[in-house]
Formats: sequence, structure tokens, C-alpha cells
Amino acid sequence: MNYPAKILMKNRSPSVERICAAAVAHFAEFGYDGSSLNDIAEQVGIRKASLYAHFSGKDALFLEVYSDALEKETEFVHACFAIEGAYGTGEQYCRMIARRYADSVYLRYLLRTAFLPPAVLRDAVVQGYEGFMQVLRDLFCTGLAHRFMLEAKEVSVYADAYLGIVDSLHVELVYASEAAFERRRAALWRILSDSLAQAPVARQGA
Repeated sequence: MNYPAKILMKNRSPSVERICAAAVAHFAEFGYDGSSLNDIAEQVGIRKASLYAHFSGKDALFLEVYSDALEKETEFVHACFAIEGAYGTGEQYCRMIARRYADSVYLRYLLRTAFLPPAVLRDAVVQGYEGFMQVLRDLFCTGLAHRFMLEAKEVSVYADAYLGIVDSLHVELVYASEAAFERRRAALWRILSDSLAQAPVARQGA
């Protein structure tokens, strides 16, 4: 799978895994400013000094679990596009992210962090989120190229529209009700699909 830059599978000790699992839930609930390394260490059942044996401080732990969130949610993106196959255009991701948001602390943490990045880590957060969105864009463009006969500039316009839909739905997940999310998803996808219906379809196997 193609992950955003610097997002790699990790080989970590069980202690670090427990720390990161507790930290992602804590950061998702309280954000960077409201989080406490003391509280995270207490949840894991270790002393704060022991936490420092694995991480140099709050920033290092925050970025480590942000990397985890990007990796987990990139895997989910690939799984959604795989459901649609080679001709998919990302509809499954838009349909499934509401349930994913309810079930995945990683997505809740990722979106909270992307929308409200801590000032000291803003550049790293923005770079990571942009890489995540680029994965969505690349997969959308691949599906579009398989399904329709479009010029590259037309594919780029549609890709920008798709990312606009995804961004809008991400915002709805964080700030709106489930009903409001579904209304927006249905409306935006109808507009995109109606537009794509006018595009010339590629010959199968071409």
C-alpha cells in the first residue's frame, strides 16, 4: 500500500504500543493543549518517568500517534476503494466514514488534529493531512481514468471536486449531526455523479 510520506509500519515494544493506544484516545478527547502526560502514564499503569524512557516529551508522543492515525486511516481508504474495484470513484469512502468516525478513535483524533493543529506542530500536522488527502486524490484519479475517457485537466478538476466533498464531510463529522452529515453527503454526491454521468465512458479493457 502507498502511505503518505514518512508513514511506515512500525516495530514497537508492547510498552510503547500500550502508551500509544492510551495516548491516541486521550488526545482525541482532550486535544493537544488539554492533554496530560501524567494522565496518559496513569492510564497505562506506569510512572511519567517511565513514559520519558520511550518518548522525549509530549510533542514526540503526539506526532507518533498522529503517524499511527494517518497509517490506520490510509489503510481504511484503500479498503474502501478496493470494495469498488478498478472503476471505483470513492463513493464507498464517503458512505462509510460516518460509521468509521463512530468506531475509530484514530479518525476522530486525525480530524481533530487536522482542524485544530497545535501551533508548535502545525507544519508536521498539515504535511501529514495533505499526504493523506493526496492518497484519496490519487485513488480517485486512477478509478476515473479506468472508467471514463477524460483529458488530464478534466480529471484534475473532478479530483479537486472530490476532495472538496471529502473535506466538507470531514467537517460535518466533527461539527454536525448524523442527519446533517447524510443530507450533505447525498446532495454533494448527487451533483458529482450527475456531472460524471455526462462524461464519455471508456471501453472496457481499453
